[in-house]
Amino acid sequence: MASNGPDHCQQQAINWAKSHVLRFGDTDIFPVPFEYECLNSHWNVVLPWLTSIDLSQHEVRTALRLMVPKHTDGFRSSTQLDPIDCLLFTASVFEGASQIEGFRSPKSNKVACSYRLNIDANGGLFQSDNGWSDFHAQSRSLASKARIKAVVVADIADFYNHASHHRIQNQLQAAGVDELRTKSIERFLSNLNARHHSRGIPVGPSVSILLAELCLADVDSFLERTGCKHTRYVDDFRVFCKSQQHGTKILHDLTEYLHTAHRLSLQGGKTRILDCTRFREEELRDPEEMEQTEFQSEIEELLETIRNARYGEGSDENSISDSEKTKAVRNALRSVFQEIITQSPLPLGSARYVLRRATQLKTRVIFRDVIDNLESLLPVLRDVVLYLVKACDSGHESEVGDRLKTLTLKSDFQDVPFVKLWTIEAICKRPGFSTGKIAMEIADKADVALRDRLLALVARRYNIVDWVRSRKENWQNSSAWGQRAIVWASSILPQDERGHWLKPIANYPDILIQTVAKSVP
Repeated sequence: MASNGPDHCQQQAINWAKSHVLRFGDTDIFPVPFEYECLNSHWNVVLPWLTSIDLSQHEVRTALRLMVPKHTDGFRSSTQLDPIDCLLFTASVFEGASQIEGFRSPKSNKVACSYRLNIDANGGLFQSDNGWSDFHAQSRSLASKARIKAVVVADIADFYNHASHHRIQNQLQAAGVDELRTKSIERFLSNLNARHHSRGIPVGPSVSILLAELCLADVDSFLERTGCKHTRYVDDFRVFCKSQQHGTKILHDLTEYLHTAHRLSLQGGKTRILDCTRFREEELRDPEEMEQTEFQSEIEELLETIRNARYGEGSDENSISDSEKTKAVRNALRSVFQEIITQSPLPLGSARYVLRRATQLKTRVIFRDVIDNLESLLPVLRDVVLYLVKACDSGHESEVGDRLKTLTLKSDFQDVPFVKLWTIEAICKRPGFSTGKIAMEIADKADVALRDRLLALVARRYNIVDWVRSRKENWQNSSAWGQRAIVWASSILPQDERGHWLKPIANYPDILIQTVAKSVP
C-alpha cells in the first residue's frame, strides 16, 4: 500500500468488526444502538459501501459524547461513535492488531497484563480473562519477595483523554503498521476530537484499548530498563522496590519520563509509595477471592450445623446439597456486595464483578442493596441496569420504576444526560418499570442532544402514535441520532401511513438512515 494513496479497510476486517459489535456491543459504557441490527439486515449493500470509503479522506460523523459519573466525585468524558464510524475505526485498528500485540511486552512477563489479544472469527478480540487476575497474582508474588520493601502505586491522570495522537502514530509505525494506515488513524482521532485536537482516544470502543496499550508500551520498556520489577493493568502501575529511597527515585524517574515522552502526569490522589504490609492490606483485594472466602465461610457454617445435628459425626462438603451450595454462593455475593457499597470511593472492579455475577445467576440477593444505593452506584450504572432488567421479578417492577423516576426527576443527578439515557434503556427493556406518560416526561427533560432519540424510543415502546405522527414533518430538524430514532419509531404507525412516509426516506442520501427506514417492520 503506497503511503500517499487511498486507504481502504479490507472486507474481512469490516465483517469481523460487525461480528464484534453484534456480539460484544460498540462500547462497555453505553446502550447498544438499534442501528447495528438495521445495518446487519442490509449488509449486502452496506459492506461494499464501507469497503469503498477512503479512510485517508473520511470525515467523521456526529458522535455521542457524554459525561459519565466517576467512582470519585466528578465525571469523565466518554464517546459513542456513530455506527458507521465505529465499524470503520474498529476494522482499521483490527487490521494492525497482531502487530500491536507483538509490540507489547510478552504476556509471559506479566508486565502488561491487561487485555491480551485473542482474535477469533466470531468477533472476539481479547482473551476471556481481561488480565486482572494476572495483575493481581503478579502483584502478590512480587510483594512477597524478601528483597522488596516498598511499592510504588501510580495511576496516570485522565490517560485516555490526554494520549497524544502523534505518539500513537509513531508507535503504530514502530510496531510495523503501514504508514498510510497510521496517518488515517491519527487523522480519525484528530477529527473526532473537535477537529484536529492532537490528544485523546475515545473512551468506550474496544479497539481504543489496543491503542492505549500501544501508547504505554515504551513506558513498560523504560521501567524494565531500570532493573525494577513492575506490573501494569491499563494505566495502573505497581513498581516493586528494594527501599523507600529507591521507590522515591523510581517515582521521580517515571514522572519525568511520562512528562518528557508523553506530556502525561500521574494522578496525585492515587499515586503513593507504600511499604509491603500496607500494600498487601490496601491494594491486594480481589473480588473473586473475597467471594470465595465468604463462600467457604457459608459452607463451614452449614457443615457445623450438619455435625451438630448428627451429634458430632464426621462430615465434609459432599454432605451439602447442590441447592444449599447455590444458596451459599448467593449469600457470599451479598456479603461481598454489602462490604463494597460501604467503601468510598466505590471500588469499580469489585462492584462490576458482583453485579455481573449476580446478573449471570439471575439472583435477587443483592436486589435491595442495589435499588437502595442507586446514586452511589452510578459509576457502574450500565451493570446496574443490566442486573435490574434481568433479575427483577414482576412483583417489584413498580418499585424499581419509582426509584428510577426519583433518580432522573428529583435527585441531584437529574440533570445528568447519561443517567437519563440508561434509565430510558431500562424502561424500554422492561416497560413494567414505568408508564408511557412518566417515561415521556423523563425523556422530554433530557439534554437536547438526546431528547428526540429518547422520546422516539419511548414512543415506539409504549405505542404513542401521536408523538411519532407529530414528528413526521420536522424529523430532519433533529440531531442525526434523533432522526434515526424517529424513523425507527415509525413502525407503530398504521402500515399505509408508514409506507407513504418511509418511501422517500428509503432513498435518503445517508446510508444509515436508509437502512433504518428499510428495516422498519
